[in-house]
Amino acid sequence: MADKQLTHGEVIDVLRKVLDDGNLSGVEVNDLQKIARTSETIPERSRYLLLNLAFEVNQALGYGPIYFSTTRQKYAAEILCDFLERNGPQRFPKLDRNRVGIDLLLRVANPNIINQQNAGLCGPVSFLYSLAFDSPAAYARYGIDLFENGKAKIGRIEVEPGSDCRNYAPQPPMSHGEWLTAGSLRDSENFLLDYDGVDRNWFSDGATNSEVARWFSKAGYTDVRAEDNMFSSRGASDIDLINKLYNDGYRIMLRINSKLLKPKQQADSSWKGNHFVILRSPIAVTGQEVRLTVYTWGWGQWDIPAPNTKMSPAGFREHWYGYVVAKPF
Repeated sequence: MADKQLTHGEVIDVLRKVLDDGNLSGVEVNDLQKIARTSETIPERSRYLLLNLAFEVNQALGYGPIYFSTTRQKYAAEILCDFLERNGPQRFPKLDRNRVGIDLLLRVANPNIINQQNAGLCGPVSFLYSLAFDSPAAYARYGIDLFENGKAKIGRIEVEPGSDCRNYAPQPPMSHGEWLTAGSLRDSENFLLDYDGVDRNWFSDGATNSEVARWFSKAGYTDVRAEDNMFSSRGASDIDLINKLYNDGYRIMLRINSKLLKPKQQADSSWKGNHFVILRSPIAVTGQEVRLTVYTWGWGQWDIPAPNTKMSPAGFREHWYGYVVAKPF
């Protein structure tokens, strides 16, 4: 059978059909990759898109399945396919439309793929991670509008990154999608300093509890609360409150010292919070042992303490310096 001349629109239609069942499986990804490698008439842009999709899915295998199982996720996937299909102007000249679209597509399917790498964007990422779960279409539209227009809104949040941020070329392993969404949010909030690269700069990339809480409030979350004792750890009663809110369906960001995540440093003392993680389980206290699971950096789900080790409630609180909680809309 002769190789049919394909258009880019027809390739995107194939992708839409693959996503129709709500699951992007390994077999389907391999089939798409085969089309890209064997077709002699597929447009080069389409070939690159399918090969990039296969590469990114393989990179994301450790973060769980790629599901578009809810109506919200399917709608987000549809508008991202529209984005991938069209050409047009872009305000981030060093980002690639295909890579951005695939990055956002995978993240609305599984927000655990969101990965700040070494960019120091834990505050923006903690907010965008929650948004991708609760309103994947708003997350997708935010990224699309930034890429095409150079500015975007999430509820009452107005994001318009500066020229340096828009003209930055993120280097691997930093993804185009993460730079576009999280880097822009961070840069747009900086009134005195630009955020124009991934080199760590606390004054330009660090977010405070009040900033993160403001993003949640402006995005439409309700009952947003922020507590920040930056230089002293939380008390025992805070664990009960956080567990109640977690069981009531709230999104919960814990401000911690990053020693809490490192088995060799968990027994050390700390003196301030320097990182946000997202709580992904209740904080289980059994006698003098505590266990919890968080989402952090690009590690996905992370157990505290590490398997086959123990931590006391006091040891946990030593590295816990505050929180932001918000009820999804």
